[in-house]
Amino acid sequence: MIQQLNQVKFEPMNEIHNKELVVLNNLLEAIKNKESIDDKFKLFLDDVKHHFEFEQNLMEKYNFFAKVPHTMEHNRIISELESLDLNDYEKLDKYFHQEFIPWLKNHIDTMDTVTAGFFDMIGAKH
Repeated sequence: MIQQLNQVKFEPMNEIHNKELVVLNNLLEAIKNKESIDDKFKLFLDDVKHHFEFEQNLMEKYNFFAKVPHTMEHNRIISELESLDLNDYEKLDKYFHQEFIPWLKNHIDTMDTVTAGFFDMIGAKH
């Protein structure tokens, strides 16, 4: 379980990250307990897609200078998530703890921090 994620300078992004953290932790708990995860994974994947779409729409709206690499990174993660075998709890646990969570933390600390700073600087509205 992840206790918290670093905050960025654009509060709407923090709200989305915090909501995603709750959904992710629920999924991780189900994986750990080897419960049926179909519904929790679908909820998580839908939440991630909404999260990414929210950021991408703002990047497009405000012509963010790094929207292409940021969007490419989102697309890569969606592809990874969609290719996971939901019946292999060991691989799921390994993926989330060794790949997704470190990626998410790094993504927030790098790409999202720069993006949020840009949105804050220009007074973006969501």
